[in-house]
Amino acid sequence: MNDRLRTILARCHISDKRCEDITEEITRGSTPGAGFYALIAAASLIASLGLVANSPAVIIGAMLVSPLMSPIFGISLGMIRGDAALLGKSLRAEISGMVLAVAFGALFGLLPVMTEVTPEMLARTEPTLLDLLVAVFAGFAGTLAMVDTRISPALPGVAIATAIVPPLTTCGLCLAANSPQGASGAFLLFFANFVAILLVSALTFLAAGLARSLPQAAKRRGVAGNLAIAILCFLLVSAYLTHTLSGIVRDRNQDSAVKATLERILGQDPNASLVLTHRKNHQNGLDVLASIRTPKPFTPQRVAAMEKALEQELGEDVRLVTRCLLTKDIFPPGGAAVVTVPSLDGSFITDKVPTDVKRLQLAEQTLRELFSTRPQLLLLDVDLVHIAGDPVILATLQSPRPLVAKEAQAFEQAIRDRLGDPRIRLLARCQVPVDVTATGRILFGRAHFGPPTPEADKVAAALRQDVQALPNMFVTSLDVVRKDDGYAARAEVVGPRLLTPKEIRDIETRVTAMAGAPVHLAAWSKVELMVTDARYTSLDDYTSQRLSAAEEAAPTVVTSGQNEKATPAR
Repeated sequence: MNDRLRTILARCHISDKRCEDITEEITRGSTPGAGFYALIAAASLIASLGLVANSPAVIIGAMLVSPLMSPIFGISLGMIRGDAALLGKSLRAEISGMVLAVAFGALFGLLPVMTEVTPEMLARTEPTLLDLLVAVFAGFAGTLAMVDTRISPALPGVAIATAIVPPLTTCGLCLAANSPQGASGAFLLFFANFVAILLVSALTFLAAGLARSLPQAAKRRGVAGNLAIAILCFLLVSAYLTHTLSGIVRDRNQDSAVKATLERILGQDPNASLVLTHRKNHQNGLDVLASIRTPKPFTPQRVAAMEKALEQELGEDVRLVTRCLLTKDIFPPGGAAVVTVPSLDGSFITDKVPTDVKRLQLAEQTLRELFSTRPQLLLLDVDLVHIAGDPVILATLQSPRPLVAKEAQAFEQAIRDRLGDPRIRLLARCQVPVDVTATGRILFGRAHFGPPTPEADKVAAALRQDVQALPNMFVTSLDVVRKDDGYAARAEVVGPRLLTPKEIRDIETRVTAMAGAPVHLAAWSKVELMVTDARYTSLDDYTSQRLSAAEEAAPTVVTSGQNEKATPAR
């Protein structure tokens, strides 16, 4: 067995002439000088630019320029030959080059060019066992290219694979950004590459016979000790990176399980889709933030059910938060399909969905088409409920007035026709907004906006005076606009009784005579008053009086040399 091993090793040995050439080449590359440090500085700056710009091509350029792999070969050659001078020279070159690369990275990081952390930077702050294996094979390829002249042209590719300078530059950038954890991770990647290349190159040089001139006794024991130290460092780094890799694999598996579980739950609702998830482990379990695209916010009960499903899948306590990104799928008129999660063949529009989902989506599409011709109606929300066994479309809408039954019947029939289902019912929940400006409630928009109209203001003042001349009648809002044939007026009047048509005609006659043009008044008369023990008053006047009294009673507070009234809490 030993004879066979000696035969194999003898075949790997190189000639004495080649041995001398390699030793001279490595010694020359391991001797630090002005050119050596200039290349280190250039490589570090190029790597900094590539990392900050997130450009792999620029980073590859820095790998090609870097001369830091030659001193590693010098260290390994000095170790196996017992050459203290070469070993010391190579160590000084490697350490000084390493410090210089980190320093230039840190200096570059202080410039106002690094606005955010890039993926290229992050990729070098969390090394794993895979990075160590890359360094092992790259180190072997580099050493083999150094030994065998036939494959020496492969050295540039080896430089790219080993990537000595980018981790050091990343370390400097992280230090400049006050991120010691990232800096330690990047330096660990460099150290893993260093140890792997050192050990593999030393063993390859031994196999190639570069230690043939080594004396038989003490120096061999020293070489064995050096190799033992290198092997120990390699094993320690391997153990740590294996633990890191297992943690990354575990995290990825957990991410996949969270994503798969949420997508399975959301798959029952074609209107909802998972956008992305964030996961964080802690002592008490797992926190999950799920960003979900949905037409309406999820209910707390639905989130609780999703959280329970995650706990059953992962086998640990989960705290789930859903971030609902509200979206609506709008089809052109006549659209009768449903958007779903893309299938394996790429299709995302289908008719094959649960009945209630189809009812809801097509009913909403129908209402949007109908409301598009009636801009005063604004569709706010659509839901599907079941009342007394019937499917009911609950439509929440904003309108200037409540819908009448005839309008609701027409909308309901349109939904039935689209779905082909006569059992569908419509429940319209109307929200009537009240638009108010500094001059009162808006009855005519033109009366509150646009250029001033003194003539219309005079008509409004006369109308207000005549209406309020009636016993206990109060005008809460009044708008007047100019028409081709005169003036149109709308008023909101409150009192203990309703106005009569005769009173309206009498007021119109008097104000028309004053204005010299026809005045047409439409009054919204309401029996609505605030009654005290002394008098009648409108709710608006009563509220305004209470606010004025509160302001007058507010204590005066001196602030920054100015008197200010503090408004009491009510």
